[in-house]
Amino acid sequence: MSQTHLNVLAIFLCAVLAHVLPATTWLGAYAVLGPAHYLTEISWLHDRKYFVSRPRLWIITALAVLMIMLVRPNQPEADGVFCALLGGLVAADLGMSMVVTVLVTAFSAGIGMAGAKLGWGFVLAVVVLVPTLIHVFAFTTMFMLAGASRTRQTKDCLPLAALGLAAASFLLLPTVDLGDGSFLKTAEKSFPRLLELLSVPGHGVALRLVGFLGFAYAYHYVNWFLKTGLLGSHRVSSTRLVLLASAWAVVMFAYAQSIVVGLLVSLPLSLGHVLLELPLNMRTVRGLCSTSFLRPRLPTA
Repeated sequence: MSQTHLNVLAIFLCAVLAHVLPATTWLGAYAVLGPAHYLTEISWLHDRKYFVSRPRLWIITALAVLMIMLVRPNQPEADGVFCALLGGLVAADLGMSMVVTVLVTAFSAGIGMAGAKLGWGFVLAVVVLVPTLIHVFAFTTMFMLAGASRTRQTKDCLPLAALGLAAASFLLLPTVDLGDGSFLKTAEKSFPRLLELLSVPGHGVALRLVGFLGFAYAYHYVNWFLKTGLLGSHRVSSTRLVLLASAWAVVMFAYAQSIVVGLLVSLPLSLGHVLLELPLNMRTVRGLCSTSFLRPRLPTA
């Protein structure tokens, strides 16, 4: 089976699972496939110097931002400064222009001050949920679009069409939860405020949102592993492979204790891999902006 057909099949299976088992698909993808994806992608990025000219500086910046995010003092009045520092540090180290860096810093400060005023439930939705969706869905789509723009073959557009139809299905088709409800019972004890914001347990919009998140996460991770042969991310030394497998086992052990413990252990990996991938994402965006995908190839003489 070709890579294109595998991608279309994976999109279909992930969408079906997310429609009938939305909560289980979301948690299963994030808890099991997620850490494996973070570890293997960080390993792959490391071998390619994180797609920056000064990889050591970028690692230090990413670690600094990660530490700021994880150990931020719980003082609402400092949230604007915290978010401004976070946004400005990342923008500056990515080599953005002074104007863009100032705009990113100002926007980040606004998010922080709004969060302090409106409550961090707002920040959870804007600063965590939206960037997560951008990372697991928008950038996945952009990488697929970049690949199709390079080959300009009709068959490479099939996964893009399938991805769009699958995403639209969560607006057009009903989403039901055929699970036993154990996930929601556990989540009610661990994240009462989050479930209150999402109006879970329940049906309708909340269930469709959970289903879409489950699909977006599941396909994002599956798509990464489908590309291992193309990217060469599986070609690592036996020593590194043992280290990666051991780290993944530690995260699985943490989730076996409780969802909260698992999230606390996997969160640094999740945020870290998003930060380290930023230069690659920026390069992909610039490549798409400089490429006219719809322009037909001119015949050569």
